[in-house]
Amino acid sequence: MSRATPAWRSPYGVRLALSYAALFALSAAALLAIAYVALGWVLARQDAAYLRDQAGAVERVYEREGLAGVRRYAAALGADDRGEEVLIRVTGPTGSLRLLVLPDAWRPGDVAALDEPLAATPAVVENPRERQTLAVVARRLPPREGGGGLQVGFSSDERDDVLEALPRVFPWLAAPLVFLALLGGWFMAGRALRPVRHLVGTLEAITATGDVHRRAAVPEGGGELADLLRLFNRTFDRVEGLVAQLGGTLDDLAHDLRTPLTAARGAAELALSRDRDPEAYREALARVVEAVEAAQGTLDTVMEAAEAEAGALTLDAAPLDLDALARDVADLYELVADDKGVRLAVAAGGAGTVRADRQRLGRGLANLVDNAVKYTAPGGRVDVATGRDEGGAWVTVTDTGVGIAPDDLPRVFDRLYRAETTRHERGLGLGLALARAVAEAHGGSLTAESAPGEGSRFTLRLPTV
Repeated sequence: MSRATPAWRSPYGVRLALSYAALFALSAAALLAIAYVALGWVLARQDAAYLRDQAGAVERVYEREGLAGVRRYAAALGADDRGEEVLIRVTGPTGSLRLLVLPDAWRPGDVAALDEPLAATPAVVENPRERQTLAVVARRLPPREGGGGLQVGFSSDERDDVLEALPRVFPWLAAPLVFLALLGGWFMAGRALRPVRHLVGTLEAITATGDVHRRAAVPEGGGELADLLRLFNRTFDRVEGLVAQLGGTLDDLAHDLRTPLTAARGAAELALSRDRDPEAYREALARVVEAVEAAQGTLDTVMEAAEAEAGALTLDAAPLDLDALARDVADLYELVADDKGVRLAVAAGGAGTVRADRQRLGRGLANLVDNAVKYTAPGGRVDVATGRDEGGAWVTVTDTGVGIAPDDLPRVFDRLYRAETTRHERGLGLGLALARAVAEAHGGSLTAESAPGEGSRFTLRLPTV
């Protein structure tokens, strides 16, 4: 018996692992990109808040200590790494420059755009030489010492350094990320394919041994694969049941064929054992013909059931008196019912004429009456009735037999199906299936109503002419 292919050797498993790895890698790259953008946004907000704080602080120092106090404050900022990136520019009422403190690595010419009137001060000044930007806040100073304007800016140097360093770290993260992606992909592919491998192993074992009792292990929890395995197990439960039914049906078929064939052979051997008169030979031949006809009837039932299953049931339809057909069928079983002690009554009248194949419809009705008599205990009753209503012509066969359990009722028309309460009787489980197929081939229907211990009623409906 072959073994299921491991995930790492299966082309599908490799593709699935690579797909997981690619998805993991793309997700990691997307997270890094999002982290990069988010970090830039956070740093920009922090810089903007720092700039507002410095602008407010410089303005308050100017109000208290004047220009000299601003110089001292700027000198104190120069001692701090972040403070080195602060611009302080103070102008007089006429726009003359009174104080200029530049960020680290900036030159006076880099801020020439700030020479414009205070109202036109740009919010951002670019420095192509250093590839930096300068965010600027402009405020008008109070009249103290002649008034004028105040411009405070903050360079993006530190923020740019952090954001430029981060991409250089990404290649160092790529190798472990790819390794983790491949490892995770292999693990996830193996985990995802494990139920499939178990299913393949179960199928291979069933194929190799023919043991339909085997079932696939269903993983705990839900999911599509668990549903697939449960469906697989239910399917093989059904297959196992069908195999058991088929075995019983073959046994019954062998018995039903063996009995008439044995009778035919016995009659022939007895006739050939010694010389007899012509009348004795005729009687022997008659018994042989009867036995062969019985075997032929069994085979005809099997063939008709097969034709019905394939939807190839052919009809020789002609106008037919349904009441007369019901009486004829009941007459055929009158002696059988009497021998068993079952009363068989007929109330045929009012169904009228239908267009039907007499032989096939008669066989279908005969199957219904035969079942009713077979599963009705001595002292019981079987009633055959006909009639007509808006739905068409109908025939009902009602008995006081063992009845049918609710779980079995939907399946009584299935081919080869036999309920537990009827397994003690010989039969192929084809009669009701054939009767329904005949009804449907005529454009009609066959329905069943029953309850355990209360008998059954089968209603065959046909369209009227």
